[in-house]
Amino acid sequence: MLFKLDSFTLIGIDAIKVSVEVHISRGLPEFIIVGLPGKAVNESRQRVRSAIINSGFDFPVKKIIVNLSPADIKKDGSYYDLPIALSILAASDQIRCGMFNESCFIGELSLDGSINPVKGLISMAEKARGMGRKFFFVPYEIANQASFISGVSIVACKSLVETVKVLTGGEKIEKFICKDKDKNISNRNNHYNFDLKDVKGQLKAKRALEIAVSGRHNIMLIGPPGSGKTMLAQRAVSIMPDLNLEECIEVTKIYSLYEKYVNHLIQERPFRNPHHTISRVGLIGGGINPRPGEISLAHRGLLFLDEFSQFPKNFIEDLRQPLENKTVIITRNNLSYSFPCNFMLIVATNPCYCGYFGDESRKCICSLREVRKFWKKISGPIIDRIDMRVTVARLKESSFIKTECGESSNQIKNRIKKCINMQNERFKGKNVSYNSEIGINIINEWLKNNKNIRDLIYTISRKYNLTARGMVSILKVSRTIADLEESENIKDCHIIEAVHYRVGSNNLDNSICI
Repeated sequence: MLFKLDSFTLIGIDAIKVSVEVHISRGLPEFIIVGLPGKAVNESRQRVRSAIINSGFDFPVKKIIVNLSPADIKKDGSYYDLPIALSILAASDQIRCGMFNESCFIGELSLDGSINPVKGLISMAEKARGMGRKFFFVPYEIANQASFISGVSIVACKSLVETVKVLTGGEKIEKFICKDKDKNISNRNNHYNFDLKDVKGQLKAKRALEIAVSGRHNIMLIGPPGSGKTMLAQRAVSIMPDLNLEECIEVTKIYSLYEKYVNHLIQERPFRNPHHTISRVGLIGGGINPRPGEISLAHRGLLFLDEFSQFPKNFIEDLRQPLENKTVIITRNNLSYSFPCNFMLIVATNPCYCGYFGDESRKCICSLREVRKFWKKISGPIIDRIDMRVTVARLKESSFIKTECGESSNQIKNRIKKCINMQNERFKGKNVSYNSEIGINIINEWLKNNKNIRDLIYTISRKYNLTARGMVSILKVSRTIADLEESENIKDCHIIEAVHYRVGSNNLDNSICI
Protein backbone atom coordinates (compact mmCIF):
# COMPACT_ATOMS: atom_id res chain seq x y z
CA MET A 1 0.00 0.00 0.00
CA LEU A 2 1.19 3.54 -0.79
CA PHE A 3 0.80 6.56 1.49
CA LYS A 4 2.17 10.12 1.30
CA LEU A 5 2.63 13.04 3.74
CA ASP A 6 4.13 16.52 3.42
CA SER A 7 7.20 17.63 5.35
CA PHE A 8 10.08 20.07 4.77
CA THR A 9 13.81 20.49 4.38
CA LEU A 10 15.96 23.62 4.50
CA ILE A 11 18.04 25.22 1.78
CA GLY A 12 19.87 27.99 3.61
CA ILE A 13 17.23 30.00 5.46
CA ASP A 14 14.38 28.89 3.18
CA ALA A 15 12.22 25.79 3.53
CA ILE A 16 11.14 23.62 0.62
CA LYS A 17 8.45 20.93 0.57
CA VAL A 18 9.47 17.30 0.87
CA SER A 19 6.93 14.55 0.17
CA VAL A 20 7.39 11.54 2.43
CA GLU A 21 6.13 8.55 0.42
CA VAL A 22 5.85 5.10 2.02
CA HIS A 23 5.18 1.87 0.15
CA ILE A 24 4.58 -1.39 2.05
CA SER A 25 4.63 -4.62 0.05
CA ARG A 26 5.16 -8.35 0.42
CA GLY A 27 8.67 -9.69 0.48
CA LEU A 28 11.56 -10.17 2.83
CA PRO A 29 11.31 -7.73 5.78
CA GLU A 30 13.29 -4.64 4.88
CA PHE A 31 13.24 -0.93 5.74
CA ILE A 32 14.82 1.28 3.06
CA ILE A 33 14.96 5.07 2.76
CA VAL A 34 15.71 6.54 -0.68
CA GLY A 35 15.74 10.10 -2.06
CA LEU A 36 19.34 11.13 -1.29
CA PRO A 37 19.16 10.71 2.51
CA GLY A 38 22.06 11.79 4.73
CA LYS A 39 23.42 9.74 7.61
CA ALA A 40 21.01 11.23 10.17
CA VAL A 41 18.06 10.39 7.89
CA ASN A 42 19.22 6.80 7.44
CA GLU A 43 19.58 6.44 11.21
CA SER A 44 15.92 7.42 11.56
CA ARG A 45 14.99 3.84 10.58
CA GLN A 46 16.04 2.63 14.03
CA ARG A 47 14.36 5.56 15.82
CA VAL A 48 11.10 5.14 13.91
CA ARG A 49 10.98 1.36 14.46
CA SER A 50 11.54 1.67 18.22
CA ALA A 51 9.15 4.64 18.58
CA ILE A 52 6.32 2.80 16.82
CA ILE A 53 6.75 -0.35 18.92
CA ASN A 54 7.19 1.52 22.23
CA SER A 55 4.08 3.62 21.47
CA GLY A 56 1.95 0.47 21.39
CA PHE A 57 1.62 0.07 17.61
CA ASP A 58 2.72 -2.80 15.37
CA PHE A 59 5.71 -2.36 13.09
CA PRO A 60 4.91 -4.12 9.78
CA VAL A 61 7.10 -7.16 9.13
CA LYS A 62 7.16 -6.46 5.39
CA LYS A 63 9.20 -4.66 2.79
CA ILE A 64 8.99 -0.92 3.53
CA ILE A 65 10.35 1.66 1.09
CA VAL A 66 10.40 5.33 2.07
CA ASN A 67 11.02 7.92 -0.66
CA LEU A 68 11.85 11.54 0.15
CA SER A 69 10.86 13.60 -2.88
CA PRO A 70 12.35 15.57 -4.64
CA ALA A 71 15.06 12.93 -4.88
CA ASP A 72 17.76 15.20 -6.33
CA ILE A 73 18.16 17.32 -3.17
CA LYS A 74 20.19 15.89 -0.29
CA LYS A 75 18.17 15.44 2.91
CA ASP A 76 19.92 15.92 6.24
CA GLY A 77 18.74 16.07 9.81
CA SER A 78 16.08 14.32 11.83
CA TYR A 79 13.10 16.27 10.46
CA TYR A 80 11.36 13.24 8.91
CA ASP A 81 11.01 10.84 11.88
CA LEU A 82 7.44 11.85 12.71
CA PRO A 83 6.08 11.95 9.12
CA ILE A 84 7.76 8.59 8.32
CA ALA A 85 6.24 6.97 11.42
CA LEU A 86 2.75 8.35 10.67
CA SER A 87 3.01 7.27 7.02
CA ILE A 88 3.93 3.71 8.05
CA LEU A 89 1.00 3.57 10.48
CA ALA A 90 -1.39 4.92 7.83
CA ALA A 91 -0.05 2.65 5.07
CA SER A 92 -0.47 -0.39 7.34
CA ASP A 93 -4.09 0.61 8.15
CA GLN A 94 -3.40 1.20 11.85
CA ILE A 95 -4.71 4.76 11.68
CA ARG A 96 -7.23 6.48 9.42
CA CYS A 97 -7.72 10.21 9.19
CA GLY A 98 -9.06 12.82 6.77
CA MET A 99 -6.72 15.56 8.00
CA PHE A 100 -3.59 14.35 6.25
CA ASN A 101 -4.23 16.29 3.03
CA GLU A 102 -4.48 19.62 4.88
CA SER A 103 -1.58 19.05 7.27
CA CYS A 104 2.22 19.07 7.36
CA PHE A 105 4.46 17.28 9.86
CA ILE A 106 7.94 17.72 11.31
CA GLY A 107 9.72 16.27 14.32
CA GLU A 108 12.45 13.99 15.63
CA LEU A 109 11.38 10.87 17.53
CA SER A 110 12.96 9.43 20.65
CA LEU A 111 12.97 5.66 21.11
CA ASP A 112 10.01 5.96 23.50
CA GLY A 113 7.94 7.88 20.93
CA SER A 114 8.33 11.39 22.36
CA ILE A 115 8.91 14.20 19.84
CA ASN A 116 12.12 16.25 20.08
CA PRO A 117 12.82 19.75 18.68
CA VAL A 118 14.28 20.43 15.24
CA LYS A 119 15.87 23.49 13.62
CA GLY A 120 14.34 26.01 11.23
CA LEU A 121 10.73 25.80 12.39
CA ILE A 122 9.71 29.36 11.41
CA SER A 123 10.84 28.95 7.81
CA MET A 124 8.84 25.72 7.61
CA ALA A 125 5.74 27.33 9.13
CA GLU A 126 5.89 30.14 6.55
CA LYS A 127 6.21 27.54 3.77
CA ALA A 128 3.23 25.57 5.16
CA ARG A 129 1.16 28.76 5.07
CA GLY A 130 2.28 29.43 1.51
CA MET A 131 1.19 25.91 0.52
CA GLY A 132 -2.29 26.58 1.90
CA ARG A 133 -2.07 23.94 4.64
CA LYS A 134 -4.44 24.33 7.55
CA PHE A 135 -2.44 22.49 10.25
CA PHE A 136 1.25 22.12 10.95
CA PHE A 137 2.19 19.44 13.52
CA VAL A 138 5.38 20.40 15.37
CA PRO A 139 7.33 19.42 18.53
CA TYR A 140 5.72 20.82 21.68
CA GLU A 141 8.96 22.29 23.09
CA ILE A 142 9.47 24.78 20.24
CA ALA A 143 5.87 25.43 19.16
CA ASN A 144 5.81 28.98 20.59
CA GLN A 145 8.56 29.92 18.16
CA ALA A 146 6.10 29.76 15.22
CA SER A 147 2.86 30.58 17.05
CA PHE A 148 2.66 34.11 15.60
CA ILE A 149 2.63 32.89 11.96
CA SER A 150 -0.93 33.63 10.84
CA GLY A 151 -2.78 31.53 8.26
CA VAL A 152 -1.70 28.15 9.60
CA SER A 153 -2.56 26.48 12.93
CA ILE A 154 0.49 25.27 14.84
CA VAL A 155 -0.38 21.95 16.50
CA ALA A 156 2.03 21.18 19.36
CA CYS A 157 2.37 17.48 20.23
CA LYS A 158 4.61 15.82 22.80
CA SER A 159 4.62 12.27 21.45
CA LEU A 160 3.67 9.99 18.59
CA VAL A 161 0.72 8.64 20.60
CA GLU A 162 -0.58 12.16 21.22
CA THR A 163 -0.25 13.01 17.52
CA VAL A 164 -2.22 9.91 16.54
CA LYS A 165 -4.97 10.75 19.04
CA VAL A 166 -5.31 14.27 17.60
CA LEU A 167 -5.42 12.95 14.02
CA THR A 168 -7.95 10.20 14.72
CA GLY A 169 -10.24 12.36 16.86
CA GLY A 170 -9.29 10.82 20.20
CA GLU A 171 -8.39 14.31 21.40
CA LYS A 172 -9.83 17.66 20.29
CA ILE A 173 -7.33 19.45 18.11
CA GLU A 174 -8.21 22.85 19.61
CA LYS A 175 -6.47 21.82 22.85
CA PHE A 176 -3.15 21.43 21.03
CA ILE A 177 -3.17 24.53 18.81
CA CYS A 178 -0.51 26.94 20.01
CA LYS A 179 -1.82 30.48 20.50
CA ASP A 180 0.09 33.54 19.29
CA LYS A 181 1.29 34.80 22.66
CA ASP A 182 4.18 36.81 21.22
CA LYS A 183 2.28 38.58 18.47
CA ASN A 184 2.03 41.90 20.33
CA ILE A 185 5.47 43.42 20.60
CA SER A 186 5.50 45.74 23.57
CA ASN A 187 7.50 48.96 23.78
CA ARG A 188 10.07 48.30 26.44
CA ASN A 189 12.65 50.43 28.17
CA ASN A 190 16.31 49.43 28.20
CA HIS A 191 16.29 45.70 28.91
CA TYR A 192 20.03 45.19 28.49
CA ASN A 193 22.51 44.82 31.32
CA PHE A 194 24.58 47.71 29.93
CA ASP A 195 23.78 51.41 29.91
CA LEU A 196 25.67 54.19 28.16
CA LYS A 197 25.61 56.29 31.33
CA ASP A 198 28.16 53.82 32.75
CA VAL A 199 30.79 55.29 30.40
CA LYS A 200 32.47 58.30 31.99
CA GLY A 201 33.62 61.16 29.78
CA GLN A 202 34.19 60.30 26.09
CA LEU A 203 31.57 62.83 24.95
CA LYS A 204 32.94 62.91 21.40
CA ALA A 205 32.84 59.12 21.10
CA LYS A 206 29.30 58.99 22.53
CA ARG A 207 28.16 61.62 20.03
CA ALA A 208 29.72 59.64 17.17
CA LEU A 209 28.08 56.43 18.41
CA GLU A 210 24.67 58.14 18.53
CA ILE A 211 25.09 59.33 14.92
CA ALA A 212 26.27 55.90 13.80
CA VAL A 213 23.30 54.09 15.36
CA SER A 214 20.82 56.68 14.06
CA GLY A 215 21.82 56.11 10.44
CA ARG A 216 23.20 52.55 10.79
CA HIS A 217 26.67 53.71 9.79
CA ASN A 218 29.63 51.40 10.34
CA ILE A 219 32.11 52.86 12.82
CA MET A 220 35.73 52.30 13.85
CA LEU A 221 36.93 53.10 17.36
CA ILE A 222 40.68 53.80 17.55
CA GLY A 223 42.45 54.29 20.86
CA PRO A 224 45.00 53.03 23.39
CA PRO A 225 44.33 50.09 25.72
CA GLY A 226 41.85 50.87 28.49
CA SER A 227 40.32 53.91 26.81
CA GLY A 228 36.80 52.45 26.80
CA LYS A 229 36.38 51.20 23.22
CA THR A 230 34.84 47.88 24.27
CA MET A 231 32.56 49.54 26.85
CA LEU A 232 31.20 51.90 24.20
CA ALA A 233 30.64 49.12 21.65
CA GLN A 234 28.86 46.85 24.14
CA ARG A 235 26.48 49.66 25.07
CA ALA A 236 25.68 50.65 21.49
CA VAL A 237 23.00 47.96 21.28
CA SER A 238 21.20 49.52 24.26
CA ILE A 239 20.49 52.72 22.30
CA MET A 240 19.11 50.93 19.24
CA PRO A 241 15.30 51.00 18.89
CA ASP A 242 13.47 47.77 19.66
CA LEU A 243 12.82 45.29 16.87
CA ASN A 244 9.42 45.43 15.19
CA LEU A 245 7.45 42.22 14.55
CA GLU A 246 8.83 41.70 11.05
CA GLU A 247 12.41 42.10 12.28
CA CYS A 248 11.73 39.77 15.24
CA ILE A 249 10.59 37.10 12.77
CA GLU A 250 13.74 37.54 10.67
CA VAL A 251 16.05 37.26 13.69
CA THR A 252 14.20 34.30 15.21
CA LYS A 253 14.25 32.52 11.85
CA ILE A 254 18.06 32.71 11.76
CA TYR A 255 18.50 31.64 15.37
CA SER A 256 16.10 28.72 14.88
CA LEU A 257 18.52 27.47 12.21
CA TYR A 258 21.43 27.89 14.60
CA GLU A 259 20.02 26.21 17.68
CA LYS A 260 17.10 23.85 18.28
CA TYR A 261 15.74 25.11 21.56
CA VAL A 262 14.44 28.56 20.58
CA ASN A 263 10.96 28.46 22.12
CA HIS A 264 10.06 32.14 21.89
CA LEU A 265 10.09 35.14 19.60
CA ILE A 266 13.46 36.89 19.92
CA GLN A 267 12.77 40.55 20.69
CA GLU A 268 16.27 41.80 21.53
CA ARG A 269 18.64 43.10 18.90
CA PRO A 270 21.54 40.66 18.48
CA PHE A 271 24.99 41.66 19.69
CA ARG A 272 27.75 39.37 18.42
CA ASN A 273 31.35 39.73 19.56
CA PRO A 274 33.44 36.91 18.01
CA HIS A 275 37.04 36.39 19.12
CA HIS A 276 39.75 36.97 16.53
CA THR A 277 40.64 33.24 16.61
CA ILE A 278 37.25 32.35 15.08
CA SER A 279 37.28 30.15 11.98
CA ARG A 280 36.33 31.46 8.55
CA VAL A 281 33.18 29.31 8.51
CA GLY A 282 32.28 30.52 12.00
CA LEU A 283 32.47 34.16 10.90
CA ILE A 284 30.96 34.06 7.40
CA GLY A 285 28.95 30.83 7.51
CA GLY A 286 29.16 27.64 5.49
CA GLY A 287 30.38 24.14 6.21
CA ILE A 288 29.42 20.79 4.69
CA ASN A 289 25.80 21.48 5.60
CA PRO A 290 25.88 25.31 5.40
CA ARG A 291 24.88 27.16 8.57
CA PRO A 292 24.72 30.88 9.37
CA GLY A 293 27.92 32.47 10.66
CA GLU A 294 28.42 35.34 13.09
CA ILE A 295 27.62 37.96 10.42
CA SER A 296 24.18 36.38 9.92
CA LEU A 297 23.59 35.91 13.66
CA ALA A 298 24.17 39.68 13.95
CA HIS A 299 21.35 40.37 11.43
CA ARG A 300 19.32 43.46 12.47
CA GLY A 301 21.79 44.03 15.29
CA LEU A 302 25.47 44.71 15.94
CA LEU A 303 28.63 42.87 14.94
CA PHE A 304 31.53 43.99 17.12
CA LEU A 305 35.04 42.98 16.05
CA ASP A 306 37.37 43.83 18.92
CA GLU A 307 41.13 43.87 18.29
CA PHE A 308 40.30 44.24 14.59
CA SER A 309 43.94 44.19 13.52
CA GLN A 310 44.33 40.68 14.95
CA PHE A 311 41.77 39.13 12.61
CA PRO A 312 43.37 37.31 9.63
CA LYS A 313 43.47 39.53 6.57
CA ASN A 314 41.49 37.12 4.39
CA PHE A 315 38.71 37.07 7.01
CA ILE A 316 38.53 40.85 6.88
CA GLU A 317 38.41 40.76 3.08
CA ASP A 318 35.48 38.32 3.30
CA LEU A 319 33.40 41.09 4.88
CA ARG A 320 33.43 43.22 1.72
CA GLN A 321 30.44 41.74 -0.11
CA PRO A 322 28.26 41.18 2.98
CA LEU A 323 28.73 44.84 3.97
CA GLU A 324 27.57 45.96 0.52
CA ASN A 325 24.88 43.37 -0.30
CA LYS A 326 23.49 42.71 3.21
CA THR A 327 23.38 39.01 2.35
CA VAL A 328 25.91 36.19 1.98
CA ILE A 329 25.49 33.43 -0.61
CA ILE A 330 27.34 30.14 -0.10
CA THR A 331 27.44 27.53 -2.88
CA ARG A 332 27.83 23.84 -2.05
CA ASN A 333 27.07 20.81 -4.24
CA ASN A 334 25.46 22.89 -7.00
CA LEU A 335 23.09 24.54 -4.49
CA SER A 336 23.21 28.16 -3.35
CA TYR A 337 22.42 28.88 0.30
CA SER A 338 21.48 32.48 1.08
CA PHE A 339 21.72 33.96 4.59
CA PRO A 340 20.76 37.59 5.42
CA CYS A 341 23.37 39.71 7.22
CA ASN A 342 22.06 43.25 7.51
CA PHE A 343 24.08 44.36 10.52
CA MET A 344 25.81 47.45 11.85
CA LEU A 345 29.57 46.94 12.13
CA ILE A 346 31.64 48.31 14.99
CA VAL A 347 35.38 47.62 14.97
CA ALA A 348 37.88 48.56 17.64
CA THR A 349 41.64 48.68 17.28
CA ASN A 350 44.75 50.13 18.85
CA PRO A 351 46.62 52.71 16.74
CA CYS A 352 49.87 50.68 16.69
CA TYR A 353 51.58 47.59 18.10
CA CYS A 354 52.27 49.11 21.53
CA GLY A 355 48.91 50.86 21.48
CA TYR A 356 50.01 54.39 22.35
CA PHE A 357 50.67 56.12 19.02
CA GLY A 358 49.24 59.65 19.30
CA ASP A 359 48.59 59.31 23.04
CA GLU A 360 49.33 62.55 24.90
CA SER A 361 50.24 61.01 28.24
CA ARG A 362 52.35 58.01 27.21
CA LYS A 363 55.07 57.81 24.60
CA CYS A 364 54.75 55.35 21.73
CA ILE A 365 57.74 53.01 21.31
CA CYS A 366 56.88 52.03 17.71
CA SER A 367 58.74 53.49 14.77
CA LEU A 368 56.76 55.12 11.97
CA ARG A 369 57.62 52.14 9.78
CA GLU A 370 56.10 49.77 12.36
CA VAL A 371 52.97 51.92 12.59
CA ARG A 372 52.59 51.81 8.81
CA LYS A 373 53.12 48.03 8.88
CA PHE A 374 50.45 47.72 11.58
CA TRP A 375 47.85 49.55 9.46
CA LYS A 376 48.88 47.69 6.33
CA LYS A 377 47.46 44.54 7.92
CA ILE A 378 44.00 46.12 7.84
CA SER A 379 42.34 46.08 4.44
CA GLY A 380 42.04 49.49 2.78
CA PRO A 381 38.80 48.56 0.94
CA ILE A 382 37.21 47.51 4.24
CA ILE A 383 38.23 50.77 5.95
CA ASP A 384 36.76 52.64 2.97
CA ARG A 385 33.42 50.92 3.72
CA ILE A 386 33.47 52.19 7.32
CA ASP A 387 31.71 55.56 7.34
CA MET A 388 33.05 56.86 10.65
CA ARG A 389 36.43 56.60 12.42
CA VAL A 390 36.68 58.01 15.93
CA THR A 391 39.60 58.39 18.31
CA VAL A 392 38.79 57.28 21.84
CA ALA A 393 41.37 59.04 24.00
CA ARG A 394 42.46 57.76 27.40
CA LEU A 395 40.23 58.98 30.20
CA LYS A 396 41.73 61.71 32.36
CA GLU A 397 41.91 61.17 36.10
CA SER A 398 39.62 64.15 36.77
CA SER A 399 36.91 62.59 34.57
CA PHE A 400 37.29 59.17 36.17
CA ILE A 401 36.70 60.28 39.76
CA LYS A 402 33.49 62.15 38.84
CA THR A 403 30.42 60.35 40.16
CA GLU A 404 27.84 62.20 38.08
CA CYS A 405 26.24 60.06 35.39
CA GLY A 406 25.77 61.17 31.81
CA GLU A 407 22.71 60.58 29.66
CA SER A 408 21.11 57.15 29.98
CA SER A 409 20.65 54.81 27.04
CA ASN A 410 16.88 55.38 27.08
CA GLN A 411 17.29 59.16 26.71
CA ILE A 412 19.59 58.72 23.72
CA LYS A 413 17.33 55.99 22.29
CA ASN A 414 14.36 58.38 22.24
CA ARG A 415 16.32 60.85 20.09
CA ILE A 416 17.41 58.05 17.80
CA LYS A 417 13.81 56.85 17.40
CA LYS A 418 12.79 60.31 16.19
CA CYS A 419 15.69 60.34 13.75
CA ILE A 420 14.82 56.90 12.37
CA ASN A 421 11.14 57.86 12.04
CA MET A 422 12.23 60.82 9.89
CA GLN A 423 14.23 58.46 7.68
CA ASN A 424 11.34 56.01 7.37
CA GLU A 425 9.02 58.84 6.36
CA ARG A 426 11.51 60.19 3.82
CA PHE A 427 12.15 56.81 2.21
CA LYS A 428 8.56 55.53 2.30
CA GLY A 429 7.86 53.39 -0.76
CA LYS A 430 11.56 52.82 -1.43
CA ASN A 431 13.64 49.79 -0.56
CA VAL A 432 15.60 51.87 1.97
CA SER A 433 15.22 52.20 5.73
CA TYR A 434 18.31 54.10 6.88
CA ASN A 435 20.57 56.82 5.50
CA SER A 436 23.45 54.35 5.21
CA GLU A 437 21.46 52.32 2.65
CA ILE A 438 20.67 55.07 0.16
CA GLY A 439 21.78 54.77 -3.47
CA ILE A 440 23.43 57.19 -5.86
CA ASN A 441 20.07 58.33 -7.28
CA ILE A 442 19.08 59.88 -3.93
CA ILE A 443 22.56 61.37 -3.52
CA ASN A 444 22.21 62.99 -6.95
CA GLU A 445 18.92 64.58 -5.88
CA TRP A 446 20.61 66.16 -2.86
CA LEU A 447 23.49 67.48 -4.99
CA LYS A 448 21.14 68.76 -7.68
CA ASN A 449 19.06 70.79 -5.24
CA ASN A 450 21.89 72.35 -3.23
CA LYS A 451 24.82 74.16 -4.88
CA ASN A 452 26.53 74.82 -1.53
CA ILE A 453 26.79 71.07 -0.92
CA ARG A 454 28.26 70.52 -4.39
CA ASP A 455 30.91 73.19 -3.90
CA LEU A 456 31.83 72.10 -0.38
CA ILE A 457 32.06 68.38 -1.16
CA TYR A 458 34.19 69.19 -4.23
CA THR A 459 36.64 71.21 -2.11
CA ILE A 460 36.79 68.52 0.59
CA SER A 461 37.32 65.75 -1.94
CA ARG A 462 40.25 67.52 -3.57
CA LYS A 463 41.85 68.37 -0.23
CA TYR A 464 41.69 64.83 1.21
CA ASN A 465 41.89 62.88 -2.08
CA LEU A 466 38.67 60.99 -1.28
CA THR A 467 37.25 58.09 -3.27
CA ALA A 468 33.71 58.28 -4.66
CA ARG A 469 32.62 56.00 -1.82
CA GLY A 470 34.25 58.37 0.66
CA MET A 471 32.32 61.38 -0.68
CA VAL A 472 29.05 59.43 -0.61
CA SER A 473 29.83 58.30 2.94
CA ILE A 474 30.31 61.90 4.11
CA LEU A 475 26.97 62.91 2.57
CA LYS A 476 25.18 59.98 4.24
CA VAL A 477 26.60 60.81 7.67
CA SER A 478 25.84 64.52 7.24
CA ARG A 479 22.22 63.65 6.39
CA THR A 480 21.98 61.67 9.64
CA ILE A 481 23.44 64.58 11.63
CA ALA A 482 20.84 66.87 10.03
CA ASP A 483 18.06 64.41 10.97
CA LEU A 484 19.22 64.35 14.60
CA GLU A 485 18.90 68.14 14.62
CA GLU A 486 15.53 67.84 12.83
CA SER A 487 16.87 69.92 9.97
CA GLU A 488 15.13 69.56 6.62
CA ASN A 489 18.28 70.38 4.62
CA ILE A 490 21.92 69.41 4.98
CA LYS A 491 23.94 72.41 6.19
CA ASP A 492 27.63 73.19 5.91
CA CYS A 493 28.15 72.48 9.62
CA HIS A 494 26.69 68.99 9.18
CA ILE A 495 29.09 68.19 6.34
CA ILE A 496 32.07 69.56 8.28
CA GLU A 497 31.24 67.35 11.26
CA ALA A 498 30.84 64.33 8.97
CA VAL A 499 34.24 65.09 7.38
CA HIS A 500 35.73 65.20 10.88
CA TYR A 501 34.52 61.64 11.48
CA ARG A 502 35.87 60.51 8.11
CA VAL A 503 39.33 62.06 7.85
CA GLY A 504 40.07 64.30 10.81
CA SER A 505 39.15 62.30 13.87
CA ASN A 506 42.54 60.94 14.81
CA ASN A 507 46.18 61.91 15.14
CA LEU A 508 47.35 59.35 12.60
CA ASP A 509 48.71 60.47 9.27
CA ASN A 510 46.08 60.15 6.54
CA SER A 511 48.35 57.99 4.43
CA ILE A 512 48.46 55.37 7.19
CA CYS A 513 44.82 54.59 7.85
CA ILE A 514 42.58 56.59 5.53
